[in-house]
Amino acid sequence: MTSKRLSEVMGKQALARHLKCEHVASVRCVSVDKDSDWATLEAKHPWLCSENLVVKPDQLIKRRGKQGLVYMNKTLTEVKEWIASKLDQQIEIEGVKGQLKKFIVEPYVVHSQEDEYYICIYADKESDNILFHHEGGVNVGNIDEKAVKMSVSLDEEMNTDLIKGTLLTSVPKHKQEMLVPFIQLLFKVFRKDCLTYVEINPLVVTDKIHLVDAAIVLDILAYADKLQGETLESKNLKFSDAFGRELLPEEAKVAQMDRSGPGEFKLAVINPKGRIWQMTGGGASSLLMCDAVCDLLGQDHLGNFAQFSGKPVEGTRAEFTRIIVDLMTREKVPEGKLFYIASTVAPVASGKGGSDIFTQTVDVLKQNKEKLQEHKITIAFQQGVVSNGEGKKQALQQLEKFLGIPIRQYGPKDTAKDILSKYFEKELHKKESKKNDQTIDSIDTYKTPGQHWKPVKTLFTKDTKAFLAGVPPPVVQDTLNFDFLGSRQTPSVAALIQPDSEETEKKFKWGDSVITLPIYKRIDLAVQNHTDVDVLAMFAPPPVAFKGTMFALKNPQIKTILLNVGGMSELQVRQILQLAKKKGVTIIGPGSLKHPMQVGGIKPGCFQFGRMGGNADNVIASKLYRPGSVGLVSRTGGLSNLVIHTIAQHTDGLYQAIAIGGGSYTGTSMIDHVLNYQQNPNVKIIFVLGEVGTTEELDVAMAIKDGQVTKPVIAYCIGTSADLFEQQPTQFGHGGLTFVDANEKAVRKNEALKCVGAVVPDSFDELGQCLSQVYQKLVKEGIIVPKPETDLPSLGTKA
Repeated sequence: MTSKRLSEVMGKQALARHLKCEHVASVRCVSVDKDSDWATLEAKHPWLCSENLVVKPDQLIKRRGKQGLVYMNKTLTEVKEWIASKLDQQIEIEGVKGQLKKFIVEPYVVHSQEDEYYICIYADKESDNILFHHEGGVNVGNIDEKAVKMSVSLDEEMNTDLIKGTLLTSVPKHKQEMLVPFIQLLFKVFRKDCLTYVEINPLVVTDKIHLVDAAIVLDILAYADKLQGETLESKNLKFSDAFGRELLPEEAKVAQMDRSGPGEFKLAVINPKGRIWQMTGGGASSLLMCDAVCDLLGQDHLGNFAQFSGKPVEGTRAEFTRIIVDLMTREKVPEGKLFYIASTVAPVASGKGGSDIFTQTVDVLKQNKEKLQEHKITIAFQQGVVSNGEGKKQALQQLEKFLGIPIRQYGPKDTAKDILSKYFEKELHKKESKKNDQTIDSIDTYKTPGQHWKPVKTLFTKDTKAFLAGVPPPVVQDTLNFDFLGSRQTPSVAALIQPDSEETEKKFKWGDSVITLPIYKRIDLAVQNHTDVDVLAMFAPPPVAFKGTMFALKNPQIKTILLNVGGMSELQVRQILQLAKKKGVTIIGPGSLKHPMQVGGIKPGCFQFGRMGGNADNVIASKLYRPGSVGLVSRTGGLSNLVIHTIAQHTDGLYQAIAIGGGSYTGTSMIDHVLNYQQNPNVKIIFVLGEVGTTEELDVAMAIKDGQVTKPVIAYCIGTSADLFEQQPTQFGHGGLTFVDANEKAVRKNEALKCVGAVVPDSFDELGQCLSQVYQKLVKEGIIVPKPETDLPSLGTKA
């Protein structure tokens, strides 16, 4: 996610600079924390001493009024006393413990209940939307059901007549005359200042309009683009602090590493005495062990959550490992601890990235030999589908001998339960699942855009031709190897687009022979010379990718664009999707802030893009050289590779897999691909790999319930341990893996899918068993007729 919520003081002051309207009262507010000097504040803001005041925490706390955290109509002395009684005090709000660190103080506005209104402007994929209700305040209730809504497309301007005729019909006429120019101006500021969400509740209208309580969210990447050379730091933006446990120094350091470099690092210490510590590569993959520990042992066993991905600055990966080892070896437990390391659960493409990570990890472990021995550490190291298995196996055997501690090695077939059972055999148990009586009701009342659902078109065939823009040569070679192993007669890659390349062509292996691919600096030149190409796979950095994609969308030859890109602003993505809709172009992706590899796709015998499928060894291990009967859709690229391997072990293999990306907005949704699989006679089993965050899996559940999907659906949403992280000061998993209501929780979505007839395992570890049962049933019924394996063509000398 590229949006962040501004502090209320900062947000109100930002609005005040632009809301120059005779009807709007001046915005007066100050921020107070432990370092504030009251004498200075009083001298600078005389109204603090002369008017009655309101004070409340300026942190990410929902429903402050209902929590008793709004202190109104008080003198400055009373406000000081109230802040002193709350500042840095440990309190608990809705099960989350934390300290109040920052407050906003402003004048109290004398008004009646009839003067309170509600307004919200928010962005979605296709439009900017205004919600307005003639009643506001703490007890406004379910605003989605009560409010009047007005939507404005990205390429449209606000219609003044519609404001009065649509939004303000229940507002007295004299107040309408004040609110119409205010709403028009607020909407203009919303767009101009790159905001994604503005909520004012209550909006008090007396003789003036008062912004009494406001939440403002900024698209930070769009705002940074707007600065044209200035830095975000120069603007001294203040964002809302999360309420919850304070960051440990080590967690703060990791957070800084995450913010300042291209790699992604997440760390949360759950229990210093926990017996299971982890360090996992990948976004979605990082949740698997957390889910398993909480499910089979209980959360008290979990020491930490630690996840890394992307391409970090040199040395930061080793530093990340050192921090985790140091934290793990501070608190002794008599039984010792298990250190679970998954350098990459999913396979990587050809190249040295994976081996470099492995080497850095080994070096840090060697440096901490005595600590590891003293704390009775056992290491569980899990490799991906194929990841230089034999070489790492020997290296780990040597490391075990050097460290003098047990190192257990695991592969892709080993489940989290397999790993935990070796270490906690006597303690392992399966928690009873609690039936949620509200699940069926929540599905019945869940609002979906179902009337707009339509299957995505067929994306790839054996004749698909594509341009690859910004793709590293090893990844290009992996795509060509995939084509050759899948018995394509010609490569799917027609040309490369490299704006900064001095080369005009590059040689690659094609089986035993060598082929030459042309390189172009511009998309239009590539299109002119290759009129049979209608797919563009974009791997370029965000600024280049945005300009290139917008340019490609203006060319009618391009019909599908694959955005294997992370770090685009939400505004840029929305502009791309709007133009693509007008042009009839299918967009897959993009990824979230630092997760371009969330986006991927693979169709045996036709086309491969992203890192899905990995290198040639992985293609062979997962039987991706010929089509099977399973259609997969997910939001994650890396973990999908593990699932694809599982599909190959328990069925006749994969027909197609699409990872739609984990960005706030994506070109296609899960239901688009599920409906495509429903219509495709070659797909016999539909597999939905979901995650905590978003409600897309509930769309699938509704489609099953309504009879739009009748084929067998196997589904599972990872992140069932998410409740544990509500109290942690760090985000977990993908950038997109956040939830705001119960419908976005993995447990709720799994229950909903099970209720409507999907096959949902009790844990991720049981997916293989479910696949086998469904597949064997369809074979027995004659719906699937297994085909004999084909002979693989030789790739010749390994590329």
